[in-house]
Amino acid sequence: MKFPFTFLALFISAFFSNIAVADKAAQLYKTCIACHGEQGRGNEALNAPALVGQQAWYISNQLTSFKNGWRGAHPNDTLGKQMAAFSQSLSKDDITELAQYISALPTASARKTLEQSGKGYSAYQARCGACHGSDATGNDAFKAPNLTQLSQHYLARQMVNFTKGIRGTKTEDKLGRQMAMMAKAISEEELTLILEHLAK
Repeated sequence: MKFPFTFLALFISAFFSNIAVADKAAQLYKTCIACHGEQGRGNEALNAPALVGQQAWYISNQLTSFKNGWRGAHPNDTLGKQMAAFSQSLSKDDITELAQYISALPTASARKTLEQSGKGYSAYQARCGACHGSDATGNDAFKAPNLTQLSQHYLARQMVNFTKGIRGTKTEDKLGRQMAMMAKAISEEELTLILEHLAK
């Protein structure tokens, strides 16, 4: 009868360990609430993007990029510098746990369906759809994040950062360099159409 008791002890230990991790992540996220909101919807007045609906791997990747100086290090990236400073206090485990917590925030009322026709749709599919998906919800296989919850203002600013070398220039930032290269190939007219499409 030793095995059942051993199994029960392991189960209880794992259960309380998971609770401890969740509690720690919730405490870590309290630091994010002031800008990104309790539900992760962001705050355009503070230039804080929505986090809700985003994949854990992408949140982890971006926090790591801020921490390692791959993002938020350019003199002109004043908003990125704020995130870079915050990320310095996070350990690798903190980043993993925080990313998992944020990715689990409820998204039901935040979902939106994009139009499937028009110039904006065509421009999006031609330039972005292959990686970010036809519905812009991202693609894990291509390491492309969800775009549907990000504001038009935030997306526009990041595209400027990519095209001007403010973001996506570090050798270690493979995903950022890919986007910087893609951003430079998109005309202003195409970008306007794409942003309007994503905003609908």
